[in-house]
Amino acid sequence: MRFEDSTKNVTGEIHLEVYQKNKLVKQIDDHNLVVDAGRMRLAELAAGKVGDYSESYISHIGLGSGSEMEKVGDTELENQQLFPLTSVELNGRDVKCNFLIGENEANGLSIRELGLFCSDGTMFSHRVRRNEETGEVGVIEKFSDIELKGFWILHF
Repeated sequence: MRFEDSTKNVTGEIHLEVYQKNKLVKQIDDHNLVVDAGRMRLAELAAGKVGDYSESYISHIGLGSGSEMEKVGDTELENQQLFPLTSVELNGRDVKCNFLIGENEANGLSIRELGLFCSDGTMFSHRVRRNEETGEVGVIEKFSDIELKGFWILHF
């Protein structure tokens, strides 16, 4: 008798709401790529090799202006700005990372990419926003009247 492992790859999805002057103007739902550094962090955890990383966990959302397609070897965002997550929830095999980028944060940034980062700065996952129909990179111009709210769910 042969047993099949039903474990799937770690995946994720991003849910983002864009508010302008406290009014919802756009909702974005997208997926992500868990990068090699994030997978290595999981392997270290599984092997008990946490060492210096024992206090390193997913703690920040990152915004950047890069437009190159994400790759498994990515380690940072272009013009990277990191913001603490507002909360993290565990529900079975899912981790939900909630975030809020206030009106006074990241102003002047042309946001094309997002990332999740560990407390030591290690990138865990990455997404460059693309229009599914055209393939063009989606941009959010961040000004002082724009607020971003959302969550990123990781499925283990």
